[in-house]
Amino acid sequence: MSENIQQKIEQLRKELHQHNENYYLLDTPTVTDYEFDMLLQELQDLEAKHPEFYDENSPTVRVGGGITKVFPTIQHKFRMYSLDNSYDFDDLEDWEKGLSKPLLTR
Repeated sequence: MSENIQQKIEQLRKELHQHNENYYLLDTPTVTDYEFDMLLQELQDLEAKHPEFYDENSPTVRVGGGITKVFPTIQHKFRMYSLDNSYDFDDLEDWEKGLSKPLLTR
């Protein structure tokens, strides 16, 4: 059983690395953001239950992929805020509240 779990974890890592390359470097995503997030969540759950298979190169530890050279690099004047994984209106409301907190404490 442990061998099957390790194989599943390794398969998910490989698949997610490929999706990251397709998205970030090749600009040709092959799955939706939602599908990617569900695969990533599945991997996170398995890794949490089986820390013996920890890998510092896992997509759950590393951010995204490489950086494409298609677009010029710029420095933003203000911090860019991520929507995280937002799939419904409640998620967007939570994101908006999170944005408001720093503004209210100034």
